[in-house]
Amino acid sequence: MAGTDLPLKVAIVHYHLRRGGVTRVIESAKEALKRRGIELLILSGEEPRPEAASQSVRVIPALNYRRTGNADIAESLAEALKAAAEKYFGGQPDIWHFHNPTLAKNVLLPTAIRELASDGARIVLQLHDFAEDGRPGNYSAQRSFFDSESSFETTLYPMARQIHYATINHRDYDYLKSAGVPESNLHVIPNAISPLTVITGAEDRPFSEGKLFALYPTRGIRRKNLGELLLLALIFGDRIDFATTLSPENLEWEGVHDLWRAAAEELELPVTLGIADSGEYEFLDLVGWSDFIVTTSISEGFGLAFLEPWMADKCVFGRDLPDITSDFERNGLKISNLYPRIGFPMEWLDEKVLYSEIESMLRRSYLAYDCRMPRNAVEQTWKEWVGNGRIDFGVLNEELQLTVLRKLKENPDLMEQMRVPTLSLCSEPEIEAARKVVETVYSLEGYGQRLEELYDQVANSPTSKVKHLATSKVLKQFLNPSRLNLLRN
Repeated sequence: MAGTDLPLKVAIVHYHLRRGGVTRVIESAKEALKRRGIELLILSGEEPRPEAASQSVRVIPALNYRRTGNADIAESLAEALKAAAEKYFGGQPDIWHFHNPTLAKNVLLPTAIRELASDGARIVLQLHDFAEDGRPGNYSAQRSFFDSESSFETTLYPMARQIHYATINHRDYDYLKSAGVPESNLHVIPNAISPLTVITGAEDRPFSEGKLFALYPTRGIRRKNLGELLLLALIFGDRIDFATTLSPENLEWEGVHDLWRAAAEELELPVTLGIADSGEYEFLDLVGWSDFIVTTSISEGFGLAFLEPWMADKCVFGRDLPDITSDFERNGLKISNLYPRIGFPMEWLDEKVLYSEIESMLRRSYLAYDCRMPRNAVEQTWKEWVGNGRIDFGVLNEELQLTVLRKLKENPDLMEQMRVPTLSLCSEPEIEAARKVVETVYSLEGYGQRLEELYDQVANSPTSKVKHLATSKVLKQFLNPSRLNLLRN
Protein backbone atom coordinates (compact mmCIF):
# COMPACT_ATOMS: atom_id res chain seq x y z
CA MET A 1 0.00 0.00 0.00
CA ALA A 2 1.31 3.38 -1.07
CA GLY A 3 4.67 1.71 -1.71
CA THR A 4 5.34 0.72 1.91
CA ASP A 5 4.89 -2.28 4.16
CA LEU A 6 3.47 -0.10 6.91
CA PRO A 7 -0.30 -0.32 7.46
CA LEU A 8 -2.36 2.35 5.77
CA LYS A 9 -3.65 5.04 8.15
CA VAL A 10 -7.15 6.36 7.43
CA ALA A 11 -9.14 9.08 9.22
CA ILE A 12 -12.90 8.88 8.66
CA VAL A 13 -14.77 12.12 9.37
CA HIS A 14 -18.50 12.70 9.90
CA TYR A 15 -20.74 15.12 11.74
CA HIS A 16 -21.95 12.50 14.22
CA LEU A 17 -22.36 8.78 14.89
CA ARG A 18 -26.09 8.74 15.59
CA ARG A 19 -28.20 5.91 14.28
CA GLY A 20 -28.71 6.25 10.55
CA GLY A 21 -27.52 5.24 7.10
CA VAL A 22 -24.15 6.99 7.09
CA THR A 23 -23.31 5.74 10.57
CA ARG A 24 -24.07 2.18 9.40
CA VAL A 25 -21.67 2.72 6.50
CA ILE A 26 -18.95 3.95 8.86
CA GLU A 27 -19.49 1.00 11.19
CA SER A 28 -19.25 -1.38 8.22
CA ALA A 29 -16.02 0.30 7.16
CA LYS A 30 -14.63 0.02 10.66
CA GLU A 31 -15.25 -3.72 10.79
CA ALA A 32 -14.14 -4.39 7.22
CA LEU A 33 -10.93 -2.35 7.45
CA LYS A 34 -9.96 -3.86 10.78
CA ARG A 35 -9.97 -7.27 9.09
CA ARG A 36 -7.62 -5.89 6.45
CA GLY A 37 -5.10 -4.47 8.89
CA ILE A 38 -5.80 -0.81 8.15
CA GLU A 39 -5.37 1.63 11.03
CA LEU A 40 -8.54 3.65 11.45
CA LEU A 41 -9.41 6.85 13.30
CA ILE A 42 -13.04 8.04 13.38
CA LEU A 43 -13.64 11.73 14.04
CA SER A 44 -17.15 12.78 15.11
CA GLY A 45 -18.73 16.08 16.10
CA GLU A 46 -20.34 14.63 19.22
CA GLU A 47 -19.95 11.80 21.68
CA PRO A 48 -21.11 8.54 20.08
CA ARG A 49 -23.92 6.51 21.60
CA PRO A 50 -22.52 3.84 23.99
CA GLU A 51 -22.71 0.94 21.53
CA ALA A 52 -20.81 2.97 18.90
CA ALA A 53 -18.03 4.11 21.23
CA SER A 54 -14.57 2.65 20.75
CA GLN A 55 -10.88 3.45 21.18
CA SER A 56 -10.71 4.59 17.55
CA VAL A 57 -13.32 7.36 17.99
CA ARG A 58 -12.33 10.94 18.84
CA VAL A 59 -14.72 13.88 19.28
CA ILE A 60 -14.16 17.29 17.71
CA PRO A 61 -17.16 19.45 18.70
CA ALA A 62 -16.61 21.88 15.80
CA LEU A 63 -17.56 19.04 13.42
CA ASN A 64 -21.15 18.94 14.66
CA TYR A 65 -24.02 20.49 12.75
CA ARG A 66 -23.73 24.26 12.37
CA ARG A 67 -24.96 26.84 9.87
CA THR A 68 -22.85 29.83 10.85
CA GLY A 69 -19.18 30.65 11.21
CA ASN A 70 -16.33 32.26 9.33
CA ALA A 71 -13.09 31.38 7.56
CA ASP A 72 -11.02 31.69 10.74
CA ILE A 73 -13.20 29.16 12.57
CA ALA A 74 -13.06 26.85 9.54
CA GLU A 75 -9.26 27.03 9.52
CA SER A 76 -9.30 26.22 13.25
CA LEU A 77 -11.37 23.14 12.44
CA ALA A 78 -8.75 22.04 9.91
CA GLU A 79 -6.06 22.45 12.57
CA ALA A 80 -8.16 20.49 15.09
CA LEU A 81 -8.53 17.63 12.59
CA LYS A 82 -4.80 17.53 11.97
CA ALA A 83 -4.02 17.71 15.70
CA ALA A 84 -6.36 14.81 16.50
CA ALA A 85 -4.79 12.71 13.76
CA GLU A 86 -1.28 13.62 14.88
CA LYS A 87 -2.04 12.56 18.44
CA TYR A 88 -3.67 9.28 17.38
CA PHE A 89 -1.35 8.15 14.58
CA GLY A 90 1.82 9.96 15.58
CA GLY A 91 1.60 11.74 12.23
CA GLN A 92 -0.92 12.64 9.56
CA PRO A 93 -3.11 9.95 8.00
CA ASP A 94 -2.44 8.58 4.53
CA ILE A 95 -6.10 9.19 3.66
CA TRP A 96 -8.78 11.58 4.91
CA HIS A 97 -12.23 10.10 4.22
CA PHE A 98 -15.10 12.60 4.61
CA HIS A 99 -18.75 11.53 4.50
CA ASN A 100 -21.33 13.97 3.05
CA PRO A 101 -19.00 16.99 3.25
CA THR A 102 -20.97 18.99 0.64
CA LEU A 103 -24.38 18.47 2.30
CA ALA A 104 -23.92 21.72 4.26
CA LYS A 105 -24.81 20.21 7.62
CA ASN A 106 -21.70 22.04 8.83
CA VAL A 107 -20.80 25.07 6.74
CA LEU A 108 -17.20 25.05 8.03
CA LEU A 109 -16.30 21.70 6.52
CA PRO A 110 -15.70 22.59 2.84
CA THR A 111 -13.22 25.30 3.81
CA ALA A 112 -11.47 22.95 6.26
CA ILE A 113 -11.21 20.30 3.54
CA ARG A 114 -9.77 22.81 1.11
CA GLU A 115 -7.14 23.75 3.71
CA LEU A 116 -6.12 20.10 4.07
CA ALA A 117 -6.06 19.57 0.32
CA SER A 118 -3.92 22.68 -0.18
CA ASP A 119 -1.36 21.10 2.14
CA GLY A 120 -1.25 18.05 -0.13
CA ALA A 121 -3.47 15.78 1.96
CA ARG A 122 -4.98 12.88 0.03
CA ILE A 123 -8.73 12.98 0.41
CA VAL A 124 -11.85 10.92 -0.32
CA LEU A 125 -15.12 12.84 -0.42
CA GLN A 126 -17.96 10.30 -0.22
CA LEU A 127 -21.33 11.79 -1.16
CA HIS A 128 -24.40 9.89 0.03
CA ASP A 129 -26.74 12.87 -0.27
CA PHE A 130 -26.66 16.24 -1.99
CA ALA A 131 -27.76 19.69 -0.86
CA GLU A 132 -28.69 20.20 -4.53
CA ASP A 133 -31.23 17.37 -4.31
CA GLY A 134 -34.30 18.94 -2.69
CA ARG A 135 -32.45 20.51 0.25
CA PRO A 136 -32.40 24.23 -0.63
CA GLY A 137 -32.11 25.27 3.04
CA ASN A 138 -28.78 23.46 3.32
CA TYR A 139 -27.58 24.89 0.02
CA SER A 140 -28.50 28.46 0.97
CA ALA A 141 -26.81 28.12 4.37
CA GLN A 142 -23.58 27.00 2.74
CA ARG A 143 -23.70 29.81 0.19
CA SER A 144 -24.38 32.38 2.92
CA PHE A 145 -21.25 31.27 4.78
CA PHE A 146 -18.99 32.69 2.10
CA ASP A 147 -18.24 36.37 1.57
CA SER A 148 -18.86 36.11 -2.17
CA GLU A 149 -20.42 33.86 -4.78
CA SER A 150 -16.98 33.16 -6.20
CA SER A 151 -15.80 31.78 -2.84
CA PHE A 152 -18.80 29.47 -2.78
CA GLU A 153 -18.09 28.32 -6.34
CA THR A 154 -14.42 27.63 -5.64
CA THR A 155 -14.76 25.83 -2.30
CA LEU A 156 -17.73 23.47 -2.18
CA TYR A 157 -16.35 20.96 -4.71
CA PRO A 158 -12.52 21.09 -4.62
CA MET A 159 -10.63 19.46 -7.47
CA ALA A 160 -7.06 18.17 -7.43
CA ARG A 161 -5.28 14.96 -8.38
CA GLN A 162 -5.12 13.99 -4.69
CA ILE A 163 -8.89 14.50 -4.18
CA HIS A 164 -11.17 11.60 -5.13
CA TYR A 165 -14.98 11.48 -5.06
CA ALA A 166 -16.98 8.38 -4.14
CA THR A 167 -20.70 7.81 -4.67
CA ILE A 168 -22.98 4.99 -3.55
CA ASN A 169 -24.64 4.55 -6.95
CA HIS A 170 -23.97 5.09 -10.65
CA ARG A 171 -26.64 7.78 -10.94
CA ASP A 172 -24.68 10.14 -8.70
CA TYR A 173 -21.45 9.00 -10.38
CA ASP A 174 -22.87 10.04 -13.74
CA TYR A 175 -24.07 13.36 -12.34
CA LEU A 176 -20.62 14.24 -11.01
CA LYS A 177 -18.98 13.03 -14.22
CA SER A 178 -21.33 15.23 -16.27
CA ALA A 179 -20.53 18.14 -13.96
CA GLY A 180 -16.82 17.75 -14.61
CA VAL A 181 -15.21 15.33 -12.13
CA PRO A 182 -12.70 13.22 -14.13
CA GLU A 183 -13.33 9.47 -14.16
CA SER A 184 -9.85 8.86 -12.76
CA ASN A 185 -10.96 10.57 -9.54
CA LEU A 186 -14.50 9.21 -9.39
CA HIS A 187 -15.58 5.90 -7.86
CA VAL A 188 -18.72 3.94 -6.95
CA ILE A 189 -18.59 2.31 -3.52
CA PRO A 190 -21.92 0.54 -2.83
CA ASN A 191 -22.79 -0.07 0.78
CA ALA A 192 -22.42 -3.40 2.53
CA ILE A 193 -25.56 -5.30 3.47
CA SER A 194 -25.60 -6.86 6.94
CA PRO A 195 -27.19 -10.25 7.58
CA LEU A 196 -30.71 -10.22 9.03
CA THR A 197 -31.24 -12.78 11.77
CA VAL A 198 -34.94 -13.56 11.45
CA ILE A 199 -36.29 -16.49 13.44
CA THR A 200 -40.04 -15.95 13.00
CA GLY A 201 -42.17 -16.94 10.01
CA ALA A 202 -45.54 -16.03 8.56
CA GLU A 203 -47.09 -18.95 10.40
CA ASP A 204 -46.17 -17.31 13.73
CA ARG A 205 -47.94 -14.04 12.93
CA PRO A 206 -50.41 -12.86 15.63
CA PHE A 207 -52.57 -10.96 13.11
CA SER A 208 -53.77 -11.05 9.47
CA GLU A 209 -55.16 -14.55 9.71
CA GLY A 210 -56.44 -15.77 6.38
CA LYS A 211 -54.66 -12.95 4.51
CA LEU A 212 -51.17 -12.15 3.32
CA PHE A 213 -49.16 -9.50 5.17
CA ALA A 214 -46.98 -6.99 3.28
CA LEU A 215 -44.49 -4.93 5.30
CA TYR A 216 -43.07 -1.59 4.18
CA PRO A 217 -39.95 -1.12 6.37
CA THR A 218 -39.79 2.65 6.45
CA ARG A 219 -40.48 5.89 8.26
CA GLY A 220 -43.49 7.55 6.70
CA ILE A 221 -41.89 10.69 5.28
CA ARG A 222 -43.22 12.28 2.08
CA ARG A 223 -40.91 10.71 -0.48
CA LYS A 224 -41.93 7.26 0.75
CA ASN A 225 -45.17 7.85 -1.16
CA LEU A 226 -47.68 6.47 1.34
CA GLY A 227 -50.59 7.41 -0.91
CA GLU A 228 -49.46 4.71 -3.32
CA LEU A 229 -49.37 2.20 -0.48
CA LEU A 230 -53.04 3.02 0.10
CA LEU A 231 -53.64 2.54 -3.63
CA LEU A 232 -52.08 -0.94 -3.45
CA ALA A 233 -54.35 -1.67 -0.49
CA LEU A 234 -57.32 -0.53 -2.56
CA ILE A 235 -56.24 -2.90 -5.34
CA PHE A 236 -55.21 -5.93 -3.29
CA GLY A 237 -56.81 -5.30 0.11
CA ASP A 238 -59.26 -8.17 -0.13
CA ARG A 239 -56.35 -10.58 0.30
CA ILE A 240 -53.43 -8.54 1.70
CA ASP A 241 -52.90 -6.43 4.82
CA PHE A 242 -50.30 -3.66 4.55
CA ALA A 243 -48.22 -1.88 7.19
CA THR A 244 -45.33 0.56 7.52
CA THR A 245 -42.94 0.17 10.42
CA LEU A 246 -42.49 3.70 11.81
CA SER A 247 -44.03 7.15 11.87
CA PRO A 248 -41.77 10.10 10.98
CA GLU A 249 -39.58 11.61 13.70
CA ASN A 250 -39.48 15.05 12.10
CA LEU A 251 -42.45 17.17 13.16
CA GLU A 252 -42.46 18.62 9.63
CA TRP A 253 -43.92 15.38 8.26
CA GLU A 254 -46.44 14.60 10.99
CA GLY A 255 -49.30 16.43 9.26
CA VAL A 256 -48.86 14.49 6.03
CA HIS A 257 -48.58 11.22 7.93
CA ASP A 258 -51.75 11.99 9.88
CA LEU A 259 -53.52 12.77 6.59
CA TRP A 260 -52.77 9.28 5.28
CA ARG A 261 -53.71 7.62 8.55
CA ALA A 262 -57.08 9.39 8.40
CA ALA A 263 -57.46 8.51 4.71
CA ALA A 264 -56.87 4.81 5.38
CA GLU A 265 -59.63 4.92 7.97
CA GLU A 266 -61.97 6.96 5.74
CA LEU A 267 -61.51 4.59 2.78
CA GLU A 268 -61.62 1.50 5.03
CA LEU A 269 -58.30 0.19 3.78
CA PRO A 270 -56.25 -2.58 5.46
CA VAL A 271 -53.26 -0.32 6.12
CA THR A 272 -51.50 0.20 9.47
CA LEU A 273 -49.07 3.10 9.54
CA GLY A 274 -46.33 2.90 12.17
CA ILE A 275 -47.02 -0.65 13.33
CA ALA A 276 -43.75 -0.70 15.31
CA ASP A 277 -44.24 2.72 16.95
CA SER A 278 -45.59 1.38 20.23
CA GLY A 279 -42.84 -1.19 20.72
CA GLU A 280 -45.35 -4.04 20.85
CA TYR A 281 -43.74 -5.64 17.81
CA GLU A 282 -40.01 -5.98 17.09
CA PHE A 283 -38.72 -5.07 13.64
CA LEU A 284 -37.15 -8.48 12.94
CA ASP A 285 -40.36 -10.23 14.00
CA LEU A 286 -42.37 -8.06 11.61
CA VAL A 287 -40.00 -8.93 8.79
CA GLY A 288 -40.25 -12.62 9.65
CA TRP A 289 -44.04 -12.48 9.85
CA SER A 290 -44.38 -10.79 6.47
CA ASP A 291 -45.16 -12.69 3.29
CA PHE A 292 -43.26 -10.12 1.26
CA ILE A 293 -41.74 -6.63 1.50
CA VAL A 294 -43.26 -3.67 -0.30
CA THR A 295 -41.81 -0.30 -1.30
CA THR A 296 -43.54 2.64 -2.99
CA SER A 297 -40.77 5.22 -2.50
CA ILE A 298 -40.22 7.70 -5.33
CA SER A 299 -36.60 8.44 -4.40
CA GLU A 300 -33.75 6.58 -2.71
CA GLY A 301 -30.02 7.05 -2.32
CA PHE A 302 -28.61 3.55 -2.14
CA GLY A 303 -31.77 1.45 -2.17
CA LEU A 304 -31.37 -0.70 0.93
CA ALA A 305 -35.07 -1.61 0.78
CA PHE A 306 -34.47 -3.43 -2.51
CA LEU A 307 -31.58 -5.52 -1.15
CA GLU A 308 -31.97 -6.19 2.56
CA PRO A 309 -35.22 -8.25 2.39
CA TRP A 310 -33.54 -11.02 0.41
CA MET A 311 -31.21 -11.58 3.38
CA ALA A 312 -34.33 -12.55 5.34
CA ASP A 313 -35.64 -14.73 2.47
CA LYS A 314 -38.33 -12.20 1.58
CA CYS A 315 -39.07 -11.02 -1.94
CA VAL A 316 -39.62 -7.35 -2.81
CA PHE A 317 -42.64 -5.90 -4.59
CA GLY A 318 -43.27 -2.27 -5.46
CA ARG A 319 -42.24 0.79 -7.45
CA ASP A 320 -39.11 0.45 -9.54
CA LEU A 321 -36.47 3.17 -9.35
CA PRO A 322 -34.30 2.46 -12.41
CA ASP A 323 -31.67 5.01 -11.37
CA ILE A 324 -31.05 2.80 -8.35
CA THR A 325 -32.07 -0.73 -9.40
CA SER A 326 -29.96 -0.62 -12.58
CA ASP A 327 -26.93 -0.91 -10.27
CA PHE A 328 -28.35 -4.11 -8.84
CA GLU A 329 -28.99 -5.54 -12.31
CA ARG A 330 -25.42 -4.65 -13.24
CA ASN A 331 -24.33 -6.81 -10.31
CA GLY A 332 -26.54 -9.76 -11.24
CA LEU A 333 -29.72 -9.06 -9.24
CA LYS A 334 -32.83 -8.75 -11.37
CA ILE A 335 -35.92 -7.94 -9.26
CA SER A 336 -38.89 -9.10 -11.32
CA ASN A 337 -41.71 -7.88 -9.05
CA LEU A 338 -41.27 -4.14 -9.62
CA TYR A 339 -43.56 -1.89 -11.65
CA PRO A 340 -42.35 1.28 -13.44
CA ARG A 341 -45.52 3.33 -12.87
CA ILE A 342 -49.23 3.12 -12.16
CA GLY A 343 -50.91 5.03 -14.94
CA PHE A 344 -54.46 6.30 -15.11
CA PRO A 345 -56.45 8.62 -17.43
CA MET A 346 -55.55 12.28 -17.11
CA GLU A 347 -59.25 13.11 -17.35
CA TRP A 348 -59.67 11.97 -13.74
CA LEU A 349 -57.90 15.16 -12.69
CA ASP A 350 -58.53 18.83 -13.33
CA GLU A 351 -55.85 19.78 -15.87
CA LYS A 352 -55.79 23.40 -14.71
CA VAL A 353 -55.17 22.29 -11.11
CA LEU A 354 -52.34 19.95 -12.12
CA TYR A 355 -50.76 22.57 -14.39
CA SER A 356 -50.90 25.08 -11.54
CA GLU A 357 -49.33 22.59 -9.11
CA ILE A 358 -46.50 21.87 -11.54
CA GLU A 359 -45.84 25.55 -12.16
CA SER A 360 -45.89 26.32 -8.44
CA MET A 361 -43.52 23.41 -7.69
CA LEU A 362 -41.05 24.53 -10.34
CA ARG A 363 -41.12 28.18 -9.29
CA ARG A 364 -40.55 27.24 -5.64
CA SER A 365 -37.72 24.88 -6.56
CA TYR A 366 -35.81 27.34 -8.74
CA LEU A 367 -36.45 30.24 -6.37
CA ALA A 368 -35.20 28.18 -3.43
CA TYR A 369 -31.88 27.71 -5.23
CA ASP A 370 -31.86 31.31 -6.46
CA CYS A 371 -31.90 30.15 -10.08
CA ARG A 372 -33.81 31.40 -13.10
CA MET A 373 -36.53 28.95 -14.15
CA PRO A 374 -36.21 27.87 -17.81
CA ARG A 375 -38.92 29.34 -20.01
CA ASN A 376 -40.27 25.96 -21.07
CA ALA A 377 -39.89 24.25 -17.69
CA VAL A 378 -43.63 23.72 -17.09
CA GLU A 379 -44.19 22.41 -20.62
CA GLN A 380 -41.15 20.14 -20.33
CA THR A 381 -42.44 18.66 -17.08
CA TRP A 382 -45.97 18.29 -18.44
CA LYS A 383 -44.64 16.45 -21.49
CA GLU A 384 -42.57 14.18 -19.26
CA TRP A 385 -45.52 13.37 -16.99
CA VAL A 386 -48.52 13.25 -19.29
CA GLY A 387 -48.18 10.86 -22.22
CA ASN A 388 -51.02 9.50 -24.36
CA GLY A 389 -53.49 11.18 -22.04
CA ARG A 390 -52.28 9.23 -19.00
CA ILE A 391 -50.30 10.16 -15.89
CA ASP A 392 -48.42 8.22 -13.21
CA PHE A 393 -49.94 8.16 -9.73
CA GLY A 394 -46.44 8.46 -8.23
CA VAL A 395 -45.72 11.99 -9.46
CA LEU A 396 -48.76 13.50 -7.72
CA ASN A 397 -48.90 15.25 -4.37
CA GLU A 398 -51.07 14.10 -1.47
CA GLU A 399 -54.16 16.11 -2.42
CA LEU A 400 -54.22 14.82 -6.00
CA GLN A 401 -53.49 11.25 -4.92
CA LEU A 402 -56.34 11.40 -2.43
CA THR A 403 -58.65 12.65 -5.19
CA VAL A 404 -57.83 9.55 -7.24
CA LEU A 405 -58.24 7.20 -4.27
CA ARG A 406 -61.67 8.60 -3.44
CA LYS A 407 -62.74 8.32 -7.08
CA LEU A 408 -61.70 4.65 -7.18
CA LYS A 409 -63.34 3.90 -3.85
CA GLU A 410 -66.59 5.44 -5.06
CA ASN A 411 -66.48 3.63 -8.41
CA PRO A 412 -64.37 0.42 -8.30
CA ASP A 413 -65.10 -0.27 -11.98
CA LEU A 414 -62.70 2.57 -12.84
CA MET A 415 -59.90 0.24 -11.77
CA GLU A 416 -60.16 -1.35 -15.20
CA GLN A 417 -58.83 1.90 -16.69
CA MET A 418 -55.70 1.79 -14.53
CA ARG A 419 -52.48 0.02 -15.34
CA VAL A 420 -52.62 -2.14 -12.25
CA PRO A 421 -49.31 -3.80 -11.29
CA THR A 422 -49.13 -7.57 -11.38
CA LEU A 423 -48.37 -9.19 -8.05
CA SER A 424 -46.67 -12.58 -8.33
CA LEU A 425 -44.47 -13.63 -5.45
CA CYS A 426 -41.08 -15.23 -5.98
CA SER A 427 -40.47 -18.93 -5.70
CA GLU A 428 -38.05 -20.29 -3.10
CA PRO A 429 -35.33 -20.93 -5.74
CA GLU A 430 -35.68 -17.34 -6.97
CA ILE A 431 -35.38 -16.00 -3.43
CA GLU A 432 -32.36 -18.18 -2.74
CA ALA A 433 -30.65 -17.04 -5.96
CA ALA A 434 -31.27 -13.38 -5.10
CA ARG A 435 -30.00 -13.89 -1.59
CA LYS A 436 -26.75 -15.39 -2.87
CA VAL A 437 -26.18 -12.36 -5.13
CA VAL A 438 -26.71 -9.95 -2.24
CA GLU A 439 -24.53 -11.99 0.12
CA THR A 440 -21.72 -12.13 -2.43
CA VAL A 441 -21.76 -8.71 -4.10
CA TYR A 442 -22.70 -6.65 -1.05
CA SER A 443 -20.77 -8.57 1.58
CA LEU A 444 -18.65 -6.92 4.23
CA GLU A 445 -15.61 -8.63 2.73
CA GLY A 446 -16.37 -7.20 -0.70
CA TYR A 447 -16.97 -3.77 0.78
CA GLY A 448 -13.62 -3.86 2.57
CA GLN A 449 -11.86 -4.88 -0.63
CA ARG A 450 -13.43 -2.01 -2.61
CA LEU A 451 -12.46 0.48 0.09
CA GLU A 452 -8.89 -0.80 0.26
CA GLU A 453 -8.54 -0.59 -3.52
CA LEU A 454 -9.85 2.98 -3.43
CA TYR A 455 -7.49 3.94 -0.61
CA ASP A 456 -4.51 2.42 -2.41
CA GLN A 457 -5.33 4.42 -5.52
CA VAL A 458 -5.77 7.65 -3.56
CA ALA A 459 -2.62 7.07 -1.48
CA ASN A 460 -0.61 6.68 -4.66
CA SER A 461 -2.12 9.71 -6.37
CA PRO A 462 0.25 12.57 -7.20
CA THR A 463 -0.62 15.97 -5.80
CA SER A 464 -1.57 19.11 -7.68
CA LYS A 465 -2.82 22.62 -7.04
CA VAL A 466 -6.40 22.70 -5.73
CA LYS A 467 -8.89 24.04 -8.25
CA HIS A 468 -12.66 23.70 -8.21
CA LEU A 469 -15.75 22.27 -9.84
CA ALA A 470 -18.41 24.90 -10.49
CA THR A 471 -21.28 24.32 -8.07
CA SER A 472 -23.76 25.42 -10.72
CA LYS A 473 -22.79 22.42 -12.86
CA VAL A 474 -23.67 20.03 -10.03
CA LEU A 475 -26.91 21.86 -9.27
CA LYS A 476 -27.91 21.59 -12.94
CA GLN A 477 -27.87 17.78 -12.70
CA PHE A 478 -30.47 17.79 -9.92
CA LEU A 479 -32.54 20.88 -10.68
CA ASN A 480 -33.95 19.35 -13.83
CA PRO A 481 -37.67 19.78 -14.59
CA SER A 482 -38.00 16.20 -15.83
CA ARG A 483 -36.79 14.66 -12.55
CA LEU A 484 -38.80 16.77 -10.12
CA ASN A 485 -41.87 15.41 -8.33
CA LEU A 486 -44.76 16.96 -6.41
CA LEU A 487 -43.91 14.75 -3.41
CA ARG A 488 -40.36 16.04 -3.15
CA ASN A 489 -40.38 19.71 -4.13
